[in-house]
Amino acid sequence: MSTDPRLAGETFWSRLEEALAGVTTEQRTPPADARVGAVLVLLEQTADGPGLVLTRRRADLRSHPGQVSFAGGRLDADETIEEAALREAQEEIGLDAASVEVLGVGPVFYIPPSRFWVAPVVARWRQPHQLDCNPWEVDEVLRVPLAQLLERDRWRQVPLSLRGSSWAWQLDGDLLWGATAMVVALLLDVAVERWSGGTRPEGLGEELAVRPWEHMPAWQRRARLGGLPERPQEEVPHVSAGTMREVDRRLAAAGLPLASLVEHAGRALTTATQLLLDRSIAGAAVTIAAGPGGNGAGGLAAARLLAAAGAEVAVLLTGDPRLPDQLRTLELAGVRVVRAGEVALDDLLPGDAVIDAMLGIGATPPLRGVPEVVATWLRRHDVPVVSLDLPSGVGADEGLRGMCVAADVTVTLGAPARGLAERIVHPYAGDLYVADIGIPPAVWRAIGVELPAGLFADGPLVRLTSGERAPDAGTPDQAERPAGATSLDGPLDP
Repeated sequence: MSTDPRLAGETFWSRLEEALAGVTTEQRTPPADARVGAVLVLLEQTADGPGLVLTRRRADLRSHPGQVSFAGGRLDADETIEEAALREAQEEIGLDAASVEVLGVGPVFYIPPSRFWVAPVVARWRQPHQLDCNPWEVDEVLRVPLAQLLERDRWRQVPLSLRGSSWAWQLDGDLLWGATAMVVALLLDVAVERWSGGTRPEGLGEELAVRPWEHMPAWQRRARLGGLPERPQEEVPHVSAGTMREVDRRLAAAGLPLASLVEHAGRALTTATQLLLDRSIAGAAVTIAAGPGGNGAGGLAAARLLAAAGAEVAVLLTGDPRLPDQLRTLELAGVRVVRAGEVALDDLLPGDAVIDAMLGIGATPPLRGVPEVVATWLRRHDVPVVSLDLPSGVGADEGLRGMCVAADVTVTLGAPARGLAERIVHPYAGDLYVADIGIPPAVWRAIGVELPAGLFADGPLVRLTSGERAPDAGTPDQAERPAGATSLDGPLDP
């Protein structure tokens, strides 16, 4: 039996119930238009003290394969968070809903790159019974005493971000990490007084750091745009931000203006958006978040082209445009343009798709300022995202270093940035394509970059395939974001 007085039944359960009672309606309510999943945090009182009921997912599942998880999944239409969590537990492990007492719903939080808002439903298993695993989803049910999680020799850290690490625990034969570990850490924080003695995961040191995606099944890309030529990503050289700046300098010296390059970028974005929506672009509502650099200029070129094709286009500026004349052209085209730093975003709907053209190779992660606010707003809506060059917040050289946009499709220009080569970035970039923007091969060769012969021989947009698997877990600073409305001062009519 547990000897830790903090896990004594009366102490633990009263602290937990008090904490759940303090969760506000706003904290436990996900955004109305978001992608929402509910998980059942199932607790039982045993002879060894309170314990968690967890599952190990099948190793061949597309989503979080082989990971230790709570039972849970996406809400069905007209289903409450509590109903979804109990239904999923019944489907996954044969839990009888009548055997549990729902204690409350914890704060919802966002998990990239799957772009789900997760709602943890906390329940006490009053009448334990035999569980029956669904063999298509679950390998095994795990019963984990909370006393094990207080044992320091089981503590691990997952270093995923410049801003810190997240908790992980080494169980007997499994590693508890990712979104499940984030919920467990929150549970311990509120129900077990000073459970870690003030230690933060990043304070555990490199010797206790784990990087589970390096040796477990994980995410693989799937084609989102049909019928385009393909090349293995490893056959295409990845270039640094400095290399791309040198390319720009040489093109400018040769008289190839930026305006010509961004037209190619805009056409690639337009094609990708049309293919991703898989229907006529006429009447589709597309929002373009455009920044102050060359990426933003490419986004504004796409805005004009999409409007000409019949789409209902809105532009959200996150900085002054690199080519101001583009705004006058958009005005003639009847495209609505607003400045993100001067409006509230609460009532702005993104439409059928979003083009992320906020930041490019010149930006240093993590996201901050207006682009961070726009990326946070985007998390509240379940719409497909096309990123230009690389998802905003991903560094051209650094890769993933904090909060970033999670894209369904990324259209990189000329050659992919080095940051897109990292396995951990793959799920954030989504389906990766390289676009021909008219850079002469001689320019690449002059700076020591040799693109594959005939890279664009079958078309100006080529899918880059990858046989590597990648992680599908978010970083701590990406996941911990309140569910309340995000806005900047100023009115905006939807």
